[in-house]
Amino acid sequence: MRLTVALTACLLLCGCTTAVAGQGTYLGPTTTQVTTAPPTTTAAPTPTPAPTPTPVRYDPGRRALACRGTQVLAPKGGPYCYPIPAGMRDATGEVTLAAGTGAARYVTAVGLADRDVIVVLAYRTPSNTDLLPNATIAGDLRKVLVSLTRAGFVFASRTPKVTTVDRARAFAYHARSRDSSYQSDLTFVFRGRSQVEVLCQYADQPAAVQRACRQVLGTLQIRTVT
Repeated sequence: MRLTVALTACLLLCGCTTAVAGQGTYLGPTTTQVTTAPPTTTAAPTPTPAPTPTPVRYDPGRRALACRGTQVLAPKGGPYCYPIPAGMRDATGEVTLAAGTGAARYVTAVGLADRDVIVVLAYRTPSNTDLLPNATIAGDLRKVLVSLTRAGFVFASRTPKVTTVDRARAFAYHARSRDSSYQSDLTFVFRGRSQVEVLCQYADQPAAVQRACRQVLGTLQIRTVT
């Protein structure tokens, strides 16, 4: 079975200049001017050391992961974990990400069938996102949405709903495919040098996926990476 998934390759915060729409395959239960200054004879002033930026994060972070549950998804070496929501099953090995999502270091997924799936991806950012104000992150995300819109996704708004996940800053959006055959709720979570994206896509069982999506966002833990 084929599954179309809206996946951003990475944010501009990750050092990328574009984001792309990816396509996944869900195999089912059996089977990402240079200018030159004029010469001068005046000695340059002694530079004043710039003050160290103060973190703007919501909380002190999380040193270690401690997810509990009968089944917990925690990619080895990854910065996140979460229990598998009730009614869902581990579909990590059944979702194949297409070219353009290779920047994601860690990927897990839970699903029901066909195009009803939740994918969690983690990216490493080159700098500490805790030092970035909301406006900077939201500005970069707007550029990502432009690329996804060109790829065929229609967003309800380009202004994110700013919230928290595991007390870390999160920016949420809702989108649908151009033909309205499926919808997606995308949440971008930032902590330290990690960007974790939670993509909840639903077509045939929206209520079940939305319920499971709330469970993932409510139980997701993200370890601080510096």
